[in-house]
Amino acid sequence: MKQFIKRFLPFVMLLAILPGTTFAEGKRFVFGIHPTPKEIPEIAFEDLEGQQFTLEDFEGKYLLLNVWATWCPPCRKELPDLQGLQQELGGQQFQVVALSTDAGKRASVLRLYQELGLDEDSIFIDQTGSAMRKLGIFAMPTTLLIDPQGREIGRKPGPAEWDSDSAISFFEEQMVEFE
Repeated sequence: MKQFIKRFLPFVMLLAILPGTTFAEGKRFVFGIHPTPKEIPEIAFEDLEGQQFTLEDFEGKYLLLNVWATWCPPCRKELPDLQGLQQELGGQQFQVVALSTDAGKRASVLRLYQELGLDEDSIFIDQTGSAMRKLGIFAMPTTLLIDPQGREIGRKPGPAEWDSDSAISFFEEQMVEFE
């Protein structure tokens, strides 16, 4: 694992400074915005009760798709912030989906949500284990910003303070810019 991290960390860090990257002011909130929107492959996932979803189910609003796992300490740490962002901006225009890659581990995901006092209705799990590969994700957590037409408009590898003032302002600006 250390070899993997040493090998790919420079690549992940480079993503943050590629052309088209937008920097939000404040507590080091950085989110890379693509120069042009990108098509996203189809992925399927489900909620805690087993109801099936795809990204198409969220079209018509901005979607912040956070891909995470229970074994990832930064992922676990940022889950409350993601819920805070959903509480602040969530609605008809914006939704946060934290997608667990813990295939076959519903109980572990539920236990973590209960431990952190998070809304269990917001649990989504990739039971196939294919979302990371299909989305081209190489680091955990990785978060995609998807426009109302279902296209990826930005990506951030690594954790963030999602409910900070600078993050909230950033997402409000993006929603206005891409209208």
